[in-house]
Amino acid sequence: MSAPARWYYRGTAPMRRVHWAITRPTGRLVSRYGLRTRIDSRGWDPEPLSPVAAAPLIAPTPLLIVHGDRDPYFPLDHPRTLAEAADPSSTELWIEPGFGRAENAADAALLDRIAAWATAHL
Repeated sequence: MSAPARWYYRGTAPMRRVHWAITRPTGRLVSRYGLRTRIDSRGWDPEPLSPVAAAPLIAPTPLLIVHGDRDPYFPLDHPRTLAEAADPSSTELWIEPGFGRAENAADAALLDRIAAWATAHL
């Protein structure tokens, strides 16, 4: 739910803050003591496959992409790009009106719909 289509995206203010926290020594210090999160300064080694490159490899396993139209981190081109890269015969994209980030906006009705989809497809 609400996944990036490409790594290193900095097109929104929240993502610029995330990158500041990850890439800057001061950001990592704030993350460590303010958020109690440790971030390795070395970055990814090796760098993981991009989400767009990984999406077609999921098939034939069904793929459900759920994204809110009010996600402050990733605009709607991200879920659409993922859906376009994936196998159309096994992929569904749900754009949820009024929905922000999954971790703080998924209500019981949406979770029930996702569970029903998973039960039917997996």
